[in-house]
Amino acid sequence: MKEIINFILTFLIIYLIYYFASIRKVKKNKKKIPVEVEYLILCYHIDTKKIPYLNFMNTIAIVGSFDIALVATLVSLIDGIIWQLLFGFVFVVPVIIISFMLVGKYYKNYQEHHIVEEKTELK
Repeated sequence: MKEIINFILTFLIIYLIYYFASIRKVKKNKKKIPVEVEYLILCYHIDTKKIPYLNFMNTIAIVGSFDIALVATLVSLIDGIIWQLLFGFVFVVPVIIISFMLVGKYYKNYQEHHIVEEKTELK
């Protein structure tokens, strides 16, 4: 039970930090693009005009927070600081790559199957 509470608290703290650091900046300045978004745009050819951008940013924040919380929780179960550091460094890269691969495939599929209505201006 302690590990579940640790996971939830870590997830919420990281998500709030990510929200205040990235998502609020994107709302103010649309030209600033986080690294995760650039990665998904380059690797999966996602057109940010064809998807709801703020939902996309929230999904990235949730996935990034989940990754960090998962690795932190799993590392906290290991005894010894050296083993924790080794396991953390080895485990964090595959978790991030797999989770962002899933997000990229999801939004690529979303982009192909959903039509986002463009705003029409009155003349």
